[in-house]
Amino acid sequence: MENRLKLFEQYCYSSMKAQNKKDFEWLVFFDKTTPQIFREKISELSSNFSKFIPIYADGMDDFLPSITREIKNRLTEPYLITTRLDNDDSLHQDFVKEVHSQFSKQEFRVIDFVDGYTLQVAPRVRFGQHSHVHNPFMSLIEKSENFKTIWTQERHGYWRSVKEVTPVRGKRLWMSVIHSENKANEYKGYGNVAKSAIDSFNLNPQALENFKSNAENLHLNRAGAFKHKLKTNWKVNFKLLERRLFS
Repeated sequence: MENRLKLFEQYCYSSMKAQNKKDFEWLVFFDKTTPQIFREKISELSSNFSKFIPIYADGMDDFLPSITREIKNRLTEPYLITTRLDNDDSLHQDFVKEVHSQFSKQEFRVIDFVDGYTLQVAPRVRFGQHSHVHNPFMSLIEKSENFKTIWTQERHGYWRSVKEVTPVRGKRLWMSVIHSENKANEYKGYGNVAKSAIDSFNLNPQALENFKSNAENLHLNRAGAFKHKLKTNWKVNFKLLERRLFS
């Protein structure tokens, strides 16, 4: 857990703390068996950022019920927006602002920012563009009465079968982070991306220094990047066409 908490602090926590729009509450769920030494660190992070609210759930079976309980206890408005965010990924500093800009009193509407970046931090350091329809950064706008939350679909890919999804293109607002403990994902970045593009994700100083010192030039693997771009664009265009036909 020590390394996971370090990744959380370096990439996820730092990007949330730097959001330009502060009108949100960030509920972060931990297991109630989390050792005291890590609870103390989590408490320190919370004291330094009031929007970060740690919640301790009783295992995975209690995860979804605890989301409902915690949100219900905090609801004060007629509409609710919930966003999915994994604990090792990052958001652009304008992400919350852009989600709010999509709000128009919708009864039930998912906002899917299709375009983002991907950053590999180990064993190599690589940074590139990436796009993903039905990705793990989607937000659900809904009425507060009988709310569902973005977790009504436990896997983000399941939103493929739901009509009420709005894909938004052209703004790269998220960054998936690939690391040595991230077994399910692999680096699929492409494009000639300036290192400065990462600045809007507000990595903590240690992570930013590691990136700027060790990031590879994308030209070192043009063939791989080109393959990732072709495959990604094909998948994105197919899913967007499928959604237009489905809707």
